[in-house]
Amino acid sequence: MLIATIDAGTSNTRVFLWQDTTILAEAQMPIGVRHTAIDRHNKKLTAAVRDTLREAARKAGVTMDDIACILGAGMLTSNVGLKEIPHLAAPISLDALSHAIVPCHLPEICPQVIHLIPGIKNMNDMSFTDETIGHMDIMRGEETEAAAILQYFPSIEHMVLILPGSHNKYIAVSNGDTICGCLTTLAGELLHAMTFDTILASSTAQSYAEHYDAEAFQRGVVCRRQSGFGHAAFMARILDLFHEATPNVVQNYLLGILLADDLIALRRSPLFPNLSEAVFIIAGNPLMQAAYKTLLASENYPTRSLDQDTMCALSGRGAIALARRASLFREGYA
Repeated sequence: MLIATIDAGTSNTRVFLWQDTTILAEAQMPIGVRHTAIDRHNKKLTAAVRDTLREAARKAGVTMDDIACILGAGMLTSNVGLKEIPHLAAPISLDALSHAIVPCHLPEICPQVIHLIPGIKNMNDMSFTDETIGHMDIMRGEETEAAAILQYFPSIEHMVLILPGSHNKYIAVSNGDTICGCLTTLAGELLHAMTFDTILASSTAQSYAEHYDAEAFQRGVVCRRQSGFGHAAFMARILDLFHEATPNVVQNYLLGILLADDLIALRRSPLFPNLSEAVFIIAGNPLMQAAYKTLLASENYPTRSLDQDTMCALSGRGAIALARRASLFREGYA
């Protein structure tokens, strides 16, 4: 059977077409929910989802009518997506998440029903007060990636899933398949800003690190702990001017500052009271994985890494895993 998975974020919409668990084709458009926020309507996003579905089908040499099931995740379910679906409150098991998938008929996109996967928030509305606001966090899309990751680590009870990006996500998992919530940081956006849009741009040569430098990274970790974020960041310029640090060294140093800052946030979060009992599962590219391993090994935290093949179309893999749990492929899609 043919399955299409859609993942829309802030800036991009991506579709994968699958034959069971094998990718047949991929299509992408540089349109996301930011266009809805700017235009105050979702016409561009709707057209992007429609056109990427058709393009993926064309690349695979099939028609839209050949697609048996369509699954959607990410910001599609936000107030600037295709259909707003409220976040589910954590903790929530993967079974419960799968049975909360919402079928939507959107004929302006395709004749088939699109099954949308809700996002998750850290607590229900009744628990949200001025005192608990620091405990609240949200995700749309990462819960679906988590469903994919957890397939590969069935024997680990307590985990922290690390999903680097413009917003780094740290997802707490208990009992092997229960999502307890998440912690989000702006580390990716801060790295971009420091690299391209501050006085540090000359020291980084306005580019990201191409090679991992463990010594430079660890220097950033130590400086953040000793000096605080702001001063540690400015020290990147000092390294450039007085230590003849190369751009790659400065880039790794800045990454060390940011990830050290994230770890401080994790340790202080009530969502992660027993970090010493958890295994950290690291996604991301090889450089990011190496950086996290250095950071966590220095604190004696156990880690496992996802291989790069597994991370390809992670959201799609998770959407299919959730659909199987919900028996969508046995109810009208066999």
